[in-house]
Amino acid sequence: MKAKTHKNNVRYTVLFLCAITSLLAQKKEYYRHLVFRETPYSDVRGIHPIDKATSDKETHYRFVYDDKDRLVEVSHRLGDYIINQNDNWDSFIWFSSKMTIEYTKNQEIRYYYNRLDERTEVHGKMYKAVFDLDTKGNRISVKFYDKNNKPSENAWNIHSYQWTDMGEGNVIEKRFNLKNEPQPIRPNFTFYKVRLEYGNDDLLDFVHHLDENGNRINNSMKAGMDRIVYDQEGNFSRWMVFDKDLKPVEGNAPEFAIGEHLYDTRGNKVELRGFGVAGRSKAMPTGVARVLNTYDQYGNQIEVKILDIEGKTIQHVKREYSKDGRRIESMQFLDSEGNLVLHPRAKFAVMKFLYDIEGKMVERKKFDDNLQEIKG
Repeated sequence: MKAKTHKNNVRYTVLFLCAITSLLAQKKEYYRHLVFRETPYSDVRGIHPIDKATSDKETHYRFVYDDKDRLVEVSHRLGDYIINQNDNWDSFIWFSSKMTIEYTKNQEIRYYYNRLDERTEVHGKMYKAVFDLDTKGNRISVKFYDKNNKPSENAWNIHSYQWTDMGEGNVIEKRFNLKNEPQPIRPNFTFYKVRLEYGNDDLLDFVHHLDENGNRINNSMKAGMDRIVYDQEGNFSRWMVFDKDLKPVEGNAPEFAIGEHLYDTRGNKVELRGFGVAGRSKAMPTGVARVLNTYDQYGNQIEVKILDIEGKTIQHVKREYSKDGRRIESMQFLDSEGNLVLHPRAKFAVMKFLYDIEGKMVERKKFDDNLQEIKG
């Protein structure tokens, strides 16, 4: 009996040492922001790297790698505290506070987590994303599954993406719903079959809209190609829209020929603006011409001003965060003079967020422009 106990103790000691070795082998990196991604085919990458000491004081993305230098976790944090998205918009392809990645011989499996570090469905019914890999480890498809492990769709009605590597940085992408019907990139970006063109830096530079014969075609919004431009820091700084003949066009949802993002030194997006074919400032069909963003010392977005083509305020939103910067506590709508105003669609002027002792949001309270609570 003693010999058996001794063997078990040795076995548990070995397992413990292996676990400790595995943890020590993990590499961590910290970034203020993510590289822009238009598609889940692209790698998850960070920009604006910071050190651990800075990550204790600012919102950031923590990247964790295994002993094979494979990415196994990305999480949005302030210090070691997992946070919700704080409206610092980085990418169309980021859906949760945390994501983990598991690897098999020919698959890459991703799971999504909420701020309490619990697995959850996100962006529709995405609980699990299963990427199939070719013999070289390149992604060739992904399918989504809900919490019951049944095939599901994301919020854009997409169940699966399919990719074909054409070489020299070119990849054909198609998307399908559960009925196997073709789907656009997003509901308001109606490119269906596309050729993704990556540069030498592995950043997506062009999105070509194609017919089944591989010819460039226009969509219903006059566009046949999008050109994506990055600045020297890796920020998504500009997009340009062309028709199938590569002539500039005011196309796709914002109906800009050129759209621009401006950033501060931390990589926070502080302005969005657009231009027409002739290079003059232009408003979207909604009347929005400029969007101005302000951030606190932690990197939380605390103010948004939406202006028309004449510089008049269309909408003014302020957000207040807790003193430690970890969670949003209130949101309010203001008029051009800074007075509370009822949002025309939301029908409230102020919303306050209440949390339980674990930090889980448990209630939202709405108030009118006289700070009277709106019941129901």
